Amino acid sequence: MKSRAPTAADFETGRGLAFVLGAFRSGTTLLRKMLDSHSRVYSPAETWFLLPLLNMWEGTGESPVYKPGQAAAAIKSHLSREQFVACCRAFAGRFYAANMPDGALVFVDKTPPYLPMAGALRVLFPEAKFVVLARDPRGILWSRHTWRHAEGAMLESQIGGVAGDVRRLGGFVREQGCCVVRYEELCTSAEDELRRVCAHLGLEFEPGMVAYGGREHHEGYGDENTRRFGRPHEGSVRRWEIPEAVEAELMKMCGEESLESLGYGGTVKV
Repeated sequence: MKSRAPTAADFETGRGLAFVLGAFRSGTTLLRKMLDSHSRVYSPAETWFLLPLLNMWEGTGESPVYKPGQAAAAIKSHLSREQFVACCRAFAGRFYAANMPDGALVFVDKTPPYLPMAGALRVLFPEAKFVVLARDPRGILWSRHTWRHAEGAMLESQIGGVAGDVRRLGGFVREQGCCVVRYEELCTSAEDELRRVCAHLGLEFEPGMVAYGGREHHEGYGDENTRRFGRPHEGSVRRWEIPEAVEAELMKMCGEESLESLGYGGTVKV
């Protein structure tokens, strides 16, 4: 059991820091609210700050007031890559430390857009813990398709995005030591799954984590449906309505190796 609150210097190396990695619309908000219900964990809404921070080196994207590529070139004229990484660690350490409430021992950052840069997170924070939330790709696809902000996007048009996320997760799990949680088990056997996660984080399980609606949570970007329920339920497990051809194409694009790594091997013949 951890006993000392992490400092900014601790966070710079990843001590006291954990990341939940999962695809968009895979249930990450549910998991983070259950973790946030632990008396020693702080897991707020998505942070996002690492995206623009690290992009300063790459210089991609757009800005109405400056050219990111030009800004990146200027930064590189002052700092080596190693120095830039050290600066990012320093900023991140202070960001996490500034947000930590009294009594918390672990900051759990749940930001789905960090998934494509998961490898960089391991380099930035070598002592951080990682929890991978996997979900049946068909469930992710259906959740994205029925999301109220989907704006009528065709089901087929979202296959590539889902499959790409599944491959990223599968690759990360194969290469990195982490705790893998499957959404379906989280909904049906929450206590067992949370006990495994707590052990991975060096904490004791607390029964109040399952009924996450019993406490206040920092709200921001994340799944609004978690505000309607106070605990996990089975209503969103295996409820998709996907044509067989779409299902087969999705699983084929995910790849058998990634599906196997995440616990969904043999689910559908690909």
